[in-house]
Amino acid sequence: FIPMRTMILGAAGLGLAISMPGALAFSASTATISLRSPSSLPLRTNARKAPLSVQASLSKGNKKAGLINPGAAVANGLLAASLFFSPALDVLHGDTFSAGGQANAQGFVTSKKTSASPSTDANKDPESILRLSLPIDPKNPIRQVQAELELKMEKALKETRPEKWGKVQGYNKKAMSVLTSKEKDILKEVPAGNVADAQQLINDIKKGLDGLSVTIESKKVEPVTKGKSAVLSTIGKLEQLMVKGFPFVVPKEYANLPQLKGRAEIQFTIKKADPDAQFDIQGTLYDRAVLKMVVDGYTAPVNGGNFVDLVQRGLYNGMSIQRSDGFVIQTGDTAPDGGPKAIHGFKNDDGSERKIPLEVYAIEDAKPTYEITLEDDGRPLSQPKLPFSVYGTVATARSEDDANDASSQFFFLLFDPELTTAGRNLMDGRFSTFGYIIDGNILLQNIEVGDIIIDAKVTDGIENLVLPK
Repeated sequence: FIPMRTMILGAAGLGLAISMPGALAFSASTATISLRSPSSLPLRTNARKAPLSVQASLSKGNKKAGLINPGAAVANGLLAASLFFSPALDVLHGDTFSAGGQANAQGFVTSKKTSASPSTDANKDPESILRLSLPIDPKNPIRQVQAELELKMEKALKETRPEKWGKVQGYNKKAMSVLTSKEKDILKEVPAGNVADAQQLINDIKKGLDGLSVTIESKKVEPVTKGKSAVLSTIGKLEQLMVKGFPFVVPKEYANLPQLKGRAEIQFTIKKADPDAQFDIQGTLYDRAVLKMVVDGYTAPVNGGNFVDLVQRGLYNGMSIQRSDGFVIQTGDTAPDGGPKAIHGFKNDDGSERKIPLEVYAIEDAKPTYEITLEDDGRPLSQPKLPFSVYGTVATARSEDDANDASSQFFFLLFDPELTTAGRNLMDGRFSTFGYIIDGNILLQNIEVGDIIIDAKVTDGIENLVLPK
């Protein structure tokens, strides 16, 4: 697997080479050179291939495994070219690990125009995206309080000039002013049964802002960032109390599938295949990799419900990691050595495979789009509410040629701005994202093929799982 920045477009015998994040792979078993890019990765498998064999599509081992479909290559390449030649992409990216970022992928955005990379501006903070994705009124004043801290203060903290501290303090004071003056307006959206709890949370936010003001006087970024995060966490709890029931009706044709009508928290505990080995993260050793994730049923009720149901059933307990290549970490194949005729997903009681549709919730929509990619829906540049901009995005694996054959296989995206530019990539809108790792994502760096899932369990929100009648 040789990283490179070349994608080949072919049409009627004419080839055009452009610089794009991709990779060239060589199959030792078939002596076939194939192209690999963010839009063409094997994210669902039907059988193990030779160790050096690489499929050129998001394929589960179909008849075209390892070869590019010419029509699809041209279509994907033209889209890639349109993205590449956008001025917003003409930058260099750093190689540093980042699990956080500015909060302007959804909701509030900056008014300042920039020619910087979308990966600079896109939201890479999973908890921020989850807050902004809650189905509440975006005009509620609590969103302004949130923006003062999550967007404006965060941006100011990245400045190097000492004058930044005046701006940071100003944003904190503005957040307190809005919270105090608009308290009644904030509470108007809270259901009656939650008002008392919401009032207590507002009081907690005020105390947090008071404490943050004192911390800002120290002019030290780390404690200020920690204090800001604590206040934003409380704001997120308040916003969850504002949600008034489930915001849309899931199509009736999916009534036979589990659905998540809200959110749930999942914890995965993983150990090394070698009992004497440990996870080595930049010199720090861990006996176990503990990953905590939030599954968002407000955005992906069918895919999220399927995942939570399978976790609750214990399907992933004892299962090995089946792919780890620096781009994704994947597992969930129930018959990794069973060959193409085996069932590689979850079996229903009648022996058939449970199939899950593609489910993508674009930010401009009132409900998810099902069974079709945003590209095929004529909206290739539309942004999903849960974008592939986070290190540790969780999504369902499927075949490229079938948007609706997902089952139990899923993957964690190892976000790299060179491969999946935040806000401008060929993953968004093509796969069902249903959550993010919110704690432990740094441990993904050393999770390898063969490592074993000791335990996967639902730690909160199981009451939101609705099973078929």
